Amino acid sequence: MALADAFTSMSPREKRLLSLLGAVAAVLVFVGLPFYFYSELSATRAKNEEIRKLLRRIDRAGPLLVERRGEREARSLRFNKPAPPLATFIEKQAQAYGLDVPEAKDLAELDVAGYKQRTTVVKLRKVGLRPLVNMLEKIERSGHPVAITQLVINAKASQPDMYDVTLAISAYDKPKASAKPGDGKKPAAKGKAAPKKGDN
Repeated sequence: MALADAFTSMSPREKRLLSLLGAVAAVLVFVGLPFYFYSELSATRAKNEEIRKLLRRIDRAGPLLVERRGEREARSLRFNKPAPPLATFIEKQAQAYGLDVPEAKDLAELDVAGYKQRTTVVKLRKVGLRPLVNMLEKIERSGHPVAITQLVINAKASQPDMYDVTLAISAYDKPKASAKPGDGKKPAAKGKAAPKKGDN
């Protein structure tokens, strides 16, 4: 009854203000709360969709990660198999396709990305295109850490399908691990101490 008496004792202006305040409160309750819950629900749905997209990306990336890991392991195994002397190696690959290597020159070793790069430049005279391509393919598939780093082909104007070729092949060797101090040294043999003077 106290609230009713207080409302009755209010002036018309105060009653209008109180009614307006009640209307605003009603609007906030019946409109604001649903809008708030809808916004929260939309945000949750958006987060869930982002999580689903991320999971789909991870799922698609699985085979790619396996493939890249396999490539890294294959590269590591390849570098564990050092290439032989390049001049001999190139000559052997060339002879497999009836090609001669009349000229070969070893270049100075270089340090490249933590590896030792050995390069040999060879010159081939009057070679056909097919045996040349076959030789290059065999070098690439040799299983050794080698790469064709230079290839210059000059056609012979007087002879069809005859070319002079300058070819550079590079091999990449892992640096050998430095030996730890004391490695390879046998411990000193424990002998008897030398007798002091006067001892019998």
